[in-house]
Amino acid sequence: MAVLSSMDVLVPDFSIKPYALYCGDALGVVQALQTPVDCVVTSPPYFQQRQYGDDGKELGQEKKVEEFISNLVNIFKKIKMNPWGNLWINIGNKRGKKGELMGVPARFVIGMQDAGFFLMDDVVWAKEVVKVEGTFEGHCMIEPAKGRLNGNGWEPFYRFVLDPNAAWSDTCAVKIPRDADHFFQEGTNLPVEQHRYRSSELLQCVTSLEGRNTTNVWYVGTSRKGNNHYAAYPEALVERPIAMTCPEYITEVGPRERITENTVYSEGAGKSKRIFGQYSQAEDEHTPDESTLTDDKKASLEKKRKKAGRMDFARHYIPKYHRSVGWTHEDLPANPGVVLDPFGGTGTTGAVAILLGRRFIGVDLYQDCVDRMAVRCEGALQTFQKHMPQEIIVDSKGASAAATSLGPITP
Repeated sequence: MAVLSSMDVLVPDFSIKPYALYCGDALGVVQALQTPVDCVVTSPPYFQQRQYGDDGKELGQEKKVEEFISNLVNIFKKIKMNPWGNLWINIGNKRGKKGELMGVPARFVIGMQDAGFFLMDDVVWAKEVVKVEGTFEGHCMIEPAKGRLNGNGWEPFYRFVLDPNAAWSDTCAVKIPRDADHFFQEGTNLPVEQHRYRSSELLQCVTSLEGRNTTNVWYVGTSRKGNNHYAAYPEALVERPIAMTCPEYITEVGPRERITENTVYSEGAGKSKRIFGQYSQAEDEHTPDESTLTDDKKASLEKKRKKAGRMDFARHYIPKYHRSVGWTHEDLPANPGVVLDPFGGTGTTGAVAILLGRRFIGVDLYQDCVDRMAVRCEGALQTFQKHMPQEIIVDSKGASAAATSLGPITP
């Protein structure tokens, strides 16, 4: 770890450890960093919510929300990112003197868009969910406010990119498992084997490379690893962003891309094709030839159309999943992607990045937070080395080697 001086030029050295930690204000550090990063995952201090120390440069202590937004956006503008980079930012709201919501997240989104960023995803981090029957799941922190009718059980988690066409992603890494009772190899009753992206020791979120896409509402409980840092977010919240938007392997020509094949599967006997969410026995790939259907099948088809609320031709879809078959540029040496958290806090982002085989740059204004990050990162590194996946890298001559560290990976 290092304490930044005003004249420093920072180039992280990942030859010994896969993380580099800096003590200093976020703006100064990101301006000094000379290494482009691949992904930013962070939760900046909220506007006038808490004070973590007595440094006058602490973000969130501005008198006006407009100044806070301007300062925050400026930090992200100064980050050197590769063109395929993604930024994930969790930011909370604030209430004014009369109890009214100030719209901090909305103001921040507009500020980022005005600065040239594209908002690609807005995830709801659901901390507590109330059900119809009156029960609830989860827990949120009590924050009394005048005029409030509901507790604050969610926060936004935004994903921005600089270039929507270049932004890297691997959605297979975070897909959720399919129902094993309706996921069979085509024409058989043999189940399709589903594989986790990482083992449970390295990834809390349950995933399936062969699964289906998740939604943008993530129910994740609040963190218990803050160590008196009351704004710590949970590891499970940042696992998906890092897994699916920070490249595992970056070569001299850019990130490796996962290669997949659309593979037909069966959902069970008599359920090979769907019609508007209902199952159909019609054999044609796109639309049934109604002139060949029996009266009973015509009546069944009409019933399904009415239930679907559509009266056009009964289009089918054949269920398919993305089967992973390899990576592009496997013949080229590669290094892990780099995750940056300019407001590192207790090191949650760093721990997750290291557990998932990425490199990490952490920044915080206060030395005690940097010390906490160091402990978390070192613990994550030890866990990774114990449970790391034996990724096989094949060179151009057909030889292979297992990736055994987070240092440079070469065939």
